[in-house]
Amino acid sequence: MRSILLSSIFLLIFSGSCLAILDAFTDGLDLGGYSLPRSVNNYELHDSCLIELRKQMNLEKHASLVYKQMAFHFGSVKMARPGFSKIFEHHSTEEHEHSNKFIKYIDLRGATIGSFNITMPHKTSWSKALEAVEDAIELEHFVTNEIIRIHRIAEKTCKDVHLMNFLENDFIEEQISSINKLMKLATLLRSVGGNDGGYGEYLIDRDFFNGKLSLDEL
Repeated sequence: MRSILLSSIFLLIFSGSCLAILDAFTDGLDLGGYSLPRSVNNYELHDSCLIELRKQMNLEKHASLVYKQMAFHFGSVKMARPGFSKIFEHHSTEEHEHSNKFIKYIDLRGATIGSFNITMPHKTSWSKALEAVEDAIELEHFVTNEIIRIHRIAEKTCKDVHLMNFLENDFIEEQISSINKLMKLATLLRSVGGNDGGYGEYLIDRDFFNGKLSLDEL
């Protein structure tokens, strides 16, 4: 009889402790100043970050169109620079893929992309390849700075580690590498008299077109 009574008391104490723990996790358990919140939604994007991602999606589309404009310009009969047309076409495709990455990421986080609002390129011609490469460098700097700005918002406002990792792993490293290659190309063009868009530019263009030279080799 005594053992049954002790068992019953133990069960009551154990059940009470379990309920207390459950209530603590439900209401928020205070552990030396740290609290476990009732519910934290780390899946859905914070509104501030969603707005910025939509802007970046459109910016990447804009960059793709700028490079497409460059590709068509240097591939035209007036310029006849198929090598540089090839380079800028590659960059156009790359920026288009970047935009699609943002679209897929927004969808992954349960949000919608909203409406496209893409700014059209304001410049349609370049007198020489060096001028276009310098414009490309400026564009890449702007795109990179915007991505870094979103990263800061993700860190300070949205507290979104997943988004920060996405930007770091899929964009920031690649952007820095792209700027480096374009700056080397600009230096190469200047070294062969690229300021006048003459024979030196032609030789570099020919090597790019024939596959003897690539940005990765610079």
